[in-house]
Amino acid sequence: MADHVELRTGTYLDSVTLMQVSRTVAAAPGVEAAQVAMATELNLEVIRGMGFAVPDSAPNDLVVAIRGDEAGIAAGQAALESALTQSRSAAGASTGFGEPPTARTLGGAIRLSGADLALVSVPGEHAVTEALDAVRAGVSVMVFSDNVPVEDEVRLKDAAAAADVLVMGPDCGTAVVGGVALGFANVVRPGSVGLVAASGTGAQQVMCLLDAAGVGISHCLGVGGRDLSSAVAARSTKQALAALAADPDTTSVVVVSKPPAPEVLADLEAYAAGLGKPVHWATLGAGRPDLTAAVESVLTAVGADAPVWPTWEAAGDRSATTSSGSLRGLFCGGTLADEAMLVAGEVLGDIKSNTPLRPELALGHDLRDPGHVVIDFGDDTMTRGRAHPMIDPSLRLDRITVEAADPTCGVLLLDLVLGHGAHADPAPELAAAVRAARETAAASGRELPVVVSVTGTTSDPQGLDRSAQALVDAGADVLLSNAAATRRALQLLGHDGTAPERATGDTAYALVAGTATDVGAEPLHGLLAADVTVAAAGVSLFADALRAQAVSVTEASWQPPMAGTAADLGRVLAAPRRDAANAEALRRMTAAGADLVDVRPAHEVLGLERGTFLHAGPPIEFARASGPLKGALIGAMLFEGLADTAEEAEATLEKGDGITLEPCHHRDAVGPMAGVISPSMWVYELRDEVHDNTSWCSLNEGLGKVLRYGAYGPEVIDRLRWMNSVLGPILQQAVRARVEQQGSIDVKAITAQMLQMGDEGHNRNRAGSLMLLRELLPTMITADASSADIAEAVRFSGANEHFFLNLGMPACKLSTLAAHGIPGSSVVTTMARNGTDFGIRVSGTGDAWFTGPANTPEGLFLGSYGPDDANPDIGDSAITETAGIGGFAMAAAPAIVKFVGGDVPFALRATQTMYEITVGEHTAYQVPILEFRGTPTGIDVAAVARTGILPQINTGMAGRVAGTGQVGAGLVNPPEQCFTQALTALAAAVGEG
Repeated sequence: MADHVELRTGTYLDSVTLMQVSRTVAAAPGVEAAQVAMATELNLEVIRGMGFAVPDSAPNDLVVAIRGDEAGIAAGQAALESALTQSRSAAGASTGFGEPPTARTLGGAIRLSGADLALVSVPGEHAVTEALDAVRAGVSVMVFSDNVPVEDEVRLKDAAAAADVLVMGPDCGTAVVGGVALGFANVVRPGSVGLVAASGTGAQQVMCLLDAAGVGISHCLGVGGRDLSSAVAARSTKQALAALAADPDTTSVVVVSKPPAPEVLADLEAYAAGLGKPVHWATLGAGRPDLTAAVESVLTAVGADAPVWPTWEAAGDRSATTSSGSLRGLFCGGTLADEAMLVAGEVLGDIKSNTPLRPELALGHDLRDPGHVVIDFGDDTMTRGRAHPMIDPSLRLDRITVEAADPTCGVLLLDLVLGHGAHADPAPELAAAVRAARETAAASGRELPVVVSVTGTTSDPQGLDRSAQALVDAGADVLLSNAAATRRALQLLGHDGTAPERATGDTAYALVAGTATDVGAEPLHGLLAADVTVAAAGVSLFADALRAQAVSVTEASWQPPMAGTAADLGRVLAAPRRDAANAEALRRMTAAGADLVDVRPAHEVLGLERGTFLHAGPPIEFARASGPLKGALIGAMLFEGLADTAEEAEATLEKGDGITLEPCHHRDAVGPMAGVISPSMWVYELRDEVHDNTSWCSLNEGLGKVLRYGAYGPEVIDRLRWMNSVLGPILQQAVRARVEQQGSIDVKAITAQMLQMGDEGHNRNRAGSLMLLRELLPTMITADASSADIAEAVRFSGANEHFFLNLGMPACKLSTLAAHGIPGSSVVTTMARNGTDFGIRVSGTGDAWFTGPANTPEGLFLGSYGPDDANPDIGDSAITETAGIGGFAMAAAPAIVKFVGGDVPFALRATQTMYEITVGEHTAYQVPILEFRGTPTGIDVAAVARTGILPQINTGMAGRVAGTGQVGAGLVNPPEQCFTQALTALAAAVGEG
């Protein structure tokens, strides 16, 4: 046998999906053992416990471990790829041509669907981020996720109260809203009893007992296991009580909880007394009724009879006891475990646990003790990166095997929870484990009694009677009441397991009634009266359970954020001024004007002295410059007369004497590709009168061997000199005459029109160039120049399909410049590349650059050029994407795919995907095929880090070797580092603020 172990980065699937994948791989022929899981500490412990050697990894890595012969490993790998492909297809499928891709976040799913209820089951460290999406959208949310810090829970619930929505959770396992079961929930009859539950399986136990007694529920509003703690102080419980008090379909309410903080319960009882509806208390604790007794009290209060609770007893003589042994309770439900400890502890005394009733009773890391033990396998520490044991019971099944071989184990006490969201058929696996355990004990001369509490109803999909009978056939006693099951286990240990007399409605914990307070006519935006639709992020099993109930569900194709960003992301997303700052940034970007007002030499308007050169991208020294940038600088040296040969120019640039290199952006200018602007070059001057800003860009040289692509041959220098002596002066006269006669040329308006005519504003500018020429031609032909020069200028401009690009770029610069410098804003205001580094600047972090290695575009090549000839990404032209056009508007120009690669559906998906990482939509730039939806505008650093979606850029490709020129065109994304660095700086600014 051999082991195959590998790590896969950038591959995330939820724990339930990976459980299913693992089973598929393990079932492949020739595979002896297999595990596919995220590299959390618990999962690594399990995998290493299987004997696999796992290399160093991070929690977001996927671990693949397969053991078998050579053919078995190959079969396992094939099964793995098939299962992963199927999972990805199901998660990311689009419903048809032109349909938007699946949303990556809960907020995106809510926007797409208009859902009025949300469900979050992502890993706990990311749950608040998703839940806040719902709160900000005015949608109540159930947070199934556990491992959420309590301070984050308080922050989330305070935000929810302000928005009049309910946060059910974190660590909320069960909810029923308007008959729709979320998370783990049994199929119970409708009725008039409402539940507020700081307990998942506790709520299920109460609902199932009520159902068995013929009493139905109106709603069950889970609030999370910590809501009645001192730290959270019943924030959601009070909201839920108020909502049920205002609900006409609810006549009485039951509060279900694990042991609450005494002062919180006292305050809650006083609050409930003013609601005007009977409130009953099923709150566990020392000296309090168990859940079954509390339900019996409710039944008495509502005028129903408490039945004899169902019991399925194993055949055979069970009068003998094993009083020398210990109780071993192995539970999937945390509240059921607590109840068992409370009931059994009154008789047995101290019980050790991983969730002890007192801190000193905590089990060690190995969870072993020769005395009485109760383990909650659903505790937060047991579910990091793993499916809940009600879905994947493997850890508990393994522990049953261990207990069977332990002579100190006297009785096994187990639970089995049925219903939506749980394992599709858990009884056979549990029955097999029970049978094997009893056989193991018998082989050593021991009898091992097993008692199981089953939480379920006759309508549950797994079948209550069928499940119970499977366990009975394996030798277990099965009871519907968890408290009764615990007392049965005590009897089998030789103790008095007699239940107390049935509680009545007169108990101190059964009813508090008073005068109604003003709880509002329709709290929670009318949620309890709505036919709910759901948006979900996380475990697909829960969405499937909703679909099985004929509920409309929209799932987010959720992925973890970029590695190492969770803490920074949490701080930035929680920053109180961020939303308003980003809204202001978007407002300024879309309001910015862009009027062509002049054409002038660069030394006049940019203050460039001899030997000073502007370049594209973030700052860089000549020694690190790419081939195209070096070539362009060499050409500029020759053009300016600072060198007679290319060799002399390069030597001078290397020495740096009398040479200054500076980014175009530092002077509010932009340059395509290499972006070099020298003092003698002519530049367009654009104004934004709304924000009193000015931007500049060089004139476009056309395609082929040009300076901006790093070419510097004689034809390049000759063209630049002609542009300097002929084209620049003619354009200056034309623009000035146009301004004098009719006013400035509205470049923003041209951009809006060209998007509706098939251009995207970066690599396709045909319509824009023709519209610009239409504006300039009347005054160009009247310029004070020879007819030959005018004709050549007109021909050059008209033949250049990218003529408009050099006006579109400064127009976009004005848009982003207007949004720059807003404290708290996470909107990107610059994306630029110098052929070596890709850099961004962000509104809320001032003029700091955040850089990473520029990626090489992928696309189509000219002539015989290929990938090895292409230089990494270069140019300031990504300012177009920064402002919401270019790659962000590909859907407006599907013909662009012929130039950059891809297909028409890709162009549509590209634009639709960019909405996931932008603050909003442009008010002027619209996409006809998307029903004139505004282009996605305002790249949000936090959204990029959160979704892992990188901005899509359309670009030309320069040759790697200086002097080559253009080699192709394609698509490229920025490196992640730019956004993770910016996010860290934004988080630091939040802390300073």
